[in-house]
Amino acid sequence: MTDADQTFEYDVFISYRSSDRAWVKQALLGPLESKGVKACIDYRDFPVGMPTVKCIEEAILKSKKTLLVLSPAYLESRWTAFENILVSTLDPSNQDFRLLPLLKEKCELPLRIKAINSLNFAEPEDEDIEWRKLLTALGKSSEPETPEPETPTKWHLKHPYPMPSNFTGREQEQRELTAWLNSGSEQPLYILRALGGFGKSALTWYWLNHAVEESRWPRVVWWSFYEQDASFQAFVVSTLNYLGVGIAANPKDQVERLLDCLRNPEILLVLDGFERELRAYSGLSACYQGDELDELEAEKSWRNCCNPLADAFLKAVSALSTLQGKVLMTTRLLPRAVEVPGALLAGCKLGNLGNLSPSDGVAFFQANGIRGTRAELEAGGERYGFHPLSLRLLAGGIVKDLRQAGDIRAAQRIDVSGDLVQRQNHVLQWAYENLDAAVRQLLSRIACFRSPVTFEILELVSESATQLEEGLQDLLERGLVYRDFNTSRFDLHPIVRRYAYDRLGQKERAAEHQRLANYFEAVSVPATVKVERLEDLTPAIEFYHHLLQAKQFDQAIKLFDDRLASQLYFQLGAYRTITELLKPLFVDGESKPPCLSSKQDQGWTVNELGNSYALAGQPHNAIALRQVAADIYKSGNEKYLAITLSNLVKNQIVVGSLQRAERNLNCGVVLCQEKSDERGEAIAHHQRGLLNVYLGNWATAHSELQQSDYYWEQNDHSQGECLVQACHTQKILLQIREDHRQDINERDRLSTALSSARRTLDFAEETARTGYPVERDFVQAYWLLGAAHCVNDNFTESETHLTEALTRCRRINLVEYEAGIILDLARLRAATNNPTEAQRLAQEALDLSTRCEYVLQSADIHLFLAQQASDPADIRHHAEHARDFAYCDGPPYCYRVAYEEALALLE
Repeated sequence: MTDADQTFEYDVFISYRSSDRAWVKQALLGPLESKGVKACIDYRDFPVGMPTVKCIEEAILKSKKTLLVLSPAYLESRWTAFENILVSTLDPSNQDFRLLPLLKEKCELPLRIKAINSLNFAEPEDEDIEWRKLLTALGKSSEPETPEPETPTKWHLKHPYPMPSNFTGREQEQRELTAWLNSGSEQPLYILRALGGFGKSALTWYWLNHAVEESRWPRVVWWSFYEQDASFQAFVVSTLNYLGVGIAANPKDQVERLLDCLRNPEILLVLDGFERELRAYSGLSACYQGDELDELEAEKSWRNCCNPLADAFLKAVSALSTLQGKVLMTTRLLPRAVEVPGALLAGCKLGNLGNLSPSDGVAFFQANGIRGTRAELEAGGERYGFHPLSLRLLAGGIVKDLRQAGDIRAAQRIDVSGDLVQRQNHVLQWAYENLDAAVRQLLSRIACFRSPVTFEILELVSESATQLEEGLQDLLERGLVYRDFNTSRFDLHPIVRRYAYDRLGQKERAAEHQRLANYFEAVSVPATVKVERLEDLTPAIEFYHHLLQAKQFDQAIKLFDDRLASQLYFQLGAYRTITELLKPLFVDGESKPPCLSSKQDQGWTVNELGNSYALAGQPHNAIALRQVAADIYKSGNEKYLAITLSNLVKNQIVVGSLQRAERNLNCGVVLCQEKSDERGEAIAHHQRGLLNVYLGNWATAHSELQQSDYYWEQNDHSQGECLVQACHTQKILLQIREDHRQDINERDRLSTALSSARRTLDFAEETARTGYPVERDFVQAYWLLGAAHCVNDNFTESETHLTEALTRCRRINLVEYEAGIILDLARLRAATNNPTEAQRLAQEALDLSTRCEYVLQSADIHLFLAQQASDPADIRHHAEHARDFAYCDGPPYCYRVAYEEALALLE
C-alpha cells in the first residue's frame, strides 16, 4: 500500500531537539497550524504513561510526513537519530517523501540526510519561498488569502485582471515596456502580440501596477475586450466619461475627441485582448476558439476590425506625430489597420511575447513552493518550452500530488513524448485527469459558460454547495480556474476552457447546457420589457446559446422569434449578432435548410439570416439563402414563397440583376393574387415601384407605389407608408438628376423632393410613437432628407441630416446604406467648394461598394468621380466604369439615369 492509499491522523510529526523547543513552538508550529496543517508534537500529543519509544513509533506511523528540525544539537541527540532512522525504515529511498529535512541552523549533515533536498531556514535566500516549499510538501495551499491592493484610485481600471498568484519573471519584457512608455512621441502605440497561454494579460497587468508611476501617468485606462459587451464603442464612451470630456452624438466625433485627449502627455490607455475586436475572434463562440487560423485568412479579412471606427482610431494613433499619450494593446492577431504593404505604420511598435526564460521558469517553480535542484527545475520547465500556462498547470498539479506533493519529481509521471505542442497538451491532460470526477465535472460546467460566472450562479446549478466550494478551491490551487476578487467571478483561460469543454461527451454537454438553459430561462428578460441596448438582451441570448448547445434547436428558434428577433432586427439593428445566433442552426451548411422540424420555421430562419446578410453588406450571400428559402416553400406554402421572392428582388436590384428581379416580382404578384394575400401584393407593388425607379419608368413606378401605399394607408401601417414614401423620394431625386442633365430647371421638383423626404421622416417617427422605433427607417429618412436639402442648396441642413444618417448607420453597421450616405456627403463637400474632402469621401464610398459588390451604387460613385475630375483620362476612366456598372442586364434592364449620364460624359 502506498501513502496515497492510506489515511493518516496527522499531516506531519515534528522531530526536534528539546533545546530548540521555543523556536519550534513559536516560529514553526504556530504558522503551520494557521495554514491548516495538523501537526503531531511530543509535549502535546504523546499519550501520558506510554513509553517514549512506542510514542515515537506511533507518531511516525500516524503522520503522513516527518519533519526533521536540524541543528547541531539535533544531530548530537540519540533520540532524534532514532526517529529519523525509523522513518527511513518505512521509506528507505524516500520515494514517498516521508522524510522532510528542515535546516534550522547551519550544520554538517550525515550522508543519509544530505542525499535529500532540504528546506533551508538557516540562511534562506528567500524565506517566503522556503515556506511555500514546506507548505506544498505538506499538501497545503501557499496561495495568498487576498490580493494586495496596489492600484492608484484615480486610474480607470474598468475590468481589473484577476492576477494569478506568484507572478514572476518577464524582467526583460517589463524593461522593454517601460522603455517604450518613457520614450518620446514617435511611437505612441505598442502592440504586445502572442498566442493564447503566454501570459499577455498577466504581464501587462503586473507591469502596469508595479512599474508605471502614478505621478507621471495620473490618467490610466485598463479596458479588457474579453469582457461581455466590452465593445470598442463602449470603450470610447467610458474613456471619454472618465477623462471628463463631453460625449458627442456622432461616434466618429467621439473617436476624434479621444484622439484629441491623447495629445495630453499624461494619458495611458491599455487595450487588453484586442483580438476580440477583430473578425477572427469577434463571434459569440470566441471563448471556445483556439489559435488554429488559416494563415491566408489571417492575412486577409480576419484581421480587420469589426468596427470601422476602431480601424480609424488605430491608424490615427499610429500616424499622428502630435500625440503625447500612449496606447498599449495586447492581442493574438495583429490588426491590419496598423500596416502598410510590407511594414508597420511608423507610430506603431510591435513586441512578440514568447516563452519564459529558463531562469524565470525556475523562479516561478520556487515561488509556487516546488522543491528540487535548479537543474531539476530547469529540466522540468524545458520539457514544455517554458510555456507559461503549461508551467502554471504543472506547478498546480505538483502541489496537489498525493505521493510527491511539492517535489518536481512528481512531474516525471507525465507523458513527455511528441513535439513541444504535444507535450504542452499532455500537461493539460495530466492536470485534467488528476481531478476527482466531481471536480472535473465542475470544470467542464464552468467551461459551458460564455463568460466569467459568479459563485451564486454556480451554486444554483450545482447539487451541493459544500462540494462546490471544495471543488473551486481545488481548481484554484491547480491553476485551472482563476478568480476575479473585484467582481467575485470565476473564469478559465481560453485554452483550458476549450479543453475542458471538448472533454464533455455529446450527452454530457447537452445535459449541462440544458441545466444552464433552465437557469437562464428563469432570469431571462420577458418580451414585454423595453429594450434600449444589446446588453438588455444578454440573459435571453445566454438562454438561446445554451438551448443551441443542448441541441434544442426548435426551442431555440421559438425563443429567438419571441424574445430576440424584433428587438435585434428592427430596434437595435444588430445584424452581426443575428448572423452569429442563427448560423449554428445550419449544421449542414447554409446551402441546406437549418436543423429545424417545421418547414415554416426553416424558411423563416433562412430569410432572417438572409436579411441580416443583406443589410450587413453581403447581398450575394443573401441571394443564395433566398434560393434555399424558395426551395423550402415551393412544396406548398405559396404565401411565404411570395414574401421570399420579394426579399430576393431587393437583393437582386442592388447587385444589378434587374431582369431576374422583374421575373421574380411577376411570379410573386401572381402567387399573392391566387392566395388573396393583399399584404404580400402590397409588398410586391412596392418592389415593382423600386425596380421601375431604377429602370427610369417614372409613370409605372408612380403607379406601383400608389397601389402599395393605398394598402398601407387603409391598414394604418405607418412603417409600410414610410418605406413607400422613401421610394417616392428616391424617384424624385433621380428625376432631378435627369432634369439637370437635360438642362431643365424644374423648381417644383426640388421642393417636392424636400416635402417627400420630410414625410418619410414623419412616418418613421409615427412608427416609433405607435409601436417601436425602426432604426433602419430613421437612417434612410435622414439620408434622403439630407440629399434633398443638398439639391435645394440648403447646405447647413444637409450637413446636419447626412451626419445624423451616417452616425445612426454606423452605430448599427447598416452597410447597405453606408456607401450611399457617404456619396451624398461627398456631393455636399463638392457643392461647398471642398474638392479634396469630396474626393476622399467618394473613394471611401467606392471602396465599400466595390467590396460589397453594390453595382448601382458603384455606378453612381464613378459618375461623381468622373464629374469631379479635370484630367480627360480620369473622366473617361470613371465614366466607362459608370457605364459598365449601370448597364446591368442591358437596356431596357439598365440603371437608366446613371447609364445615360455615363454615355453623355463619354460623348
